[in-house]
Amino acid sequence: MEIGSVLGIAEIARVAGDLGAVARIGIDGPGASGKSTLAVRLAEALPKAVLVEGDDFYRPESDAGRSGSEAGGLFDLSRLVSQVLLPHSQGEEICYQRFNWDTGDLGGWISRPGGTPLIVDGVYSTHEALRDFYDLRIWVNAPRAVRLARGLQRDGEEANSKWADVWMPAEDRYVADQAPQDHAHIVLDGTGAMAEQGDEASLTITGGLLSEGP
Repeated sequence: MEIGSVLGIAEIARVAGDLGAVARIGIDGPGASGKSTLAVRLAEALPKAVLVEGDDFYRPESDAGRSGSEAGGLFDLSRLVSQVLLPHSQGEEICYQRFNWDTGDLGGWISRPGGTPLIVDGVYSTHEALRDFYDLRIWVNAPRAVRLARGLQRDGEEANSKWADVWMPAEDRYVADQAPQDHAHIVLDGTGAMAEQGDEASLTITGGLLSEGP
C-alpha cells in the first residue's frame, strides 16, 4: 500500500478477508469524512459481515456519564464494549440497544449473529479503550469545510451549532489527545468518498501502519 495511491473497496475487503472469518474492523474518523460510505461498501463486499453504527451508542442528555470535554464522552463506549465488541470476541451473538435520534433516548434492541466479520463505523470507534479489540483499524479524514458542508446537507442548517460548537470541537480534542490516526493500519482521505467511480468510491491512502513498510 503506497501513500498517494487510490484504494478501492475490493482491496480493503481483501485485506480484511486475510484476517479471518471473524475479523473485527473499526472505521474511525471525524463526522462526515466518508467513513460510513466506506463501511457500507465494505460490509457489502465481505460475506455475512455485520455492520454496527457508532451513532447508536450516543449518550442521551440525561445520561450522567455524558461529557463533552472527555474524548468520546458523548458516546457510551463501555456499552459498545459490553454489548458488541466483547461478545463478538467470544464468538457470541451481539445484542445492543440503539440510541433513538428522534426522541433523544435509548430505543429498540438489535440482535446480530456472532462468528462473522464485524465492522464498527463511527467517530471514537477506535478510541484507546477499544483499540485492541480490532484486527484492522481504518481512519478516514476529509477537510473541515467538506465535512461541515456534508453534515449540514444531511442534518439541515439548523444543526450548524451542533456541528460547529459541539461535535467538531469534541472530535478535535479526541485527535489531539489520542492521535487515533497514528494507530490506524490504513489512513484514507475521504474527500472523494461520495463520488462514485463505477462500483468504487475514491479513497486515497495518506498513511497508516500498513504503509510504513518493514
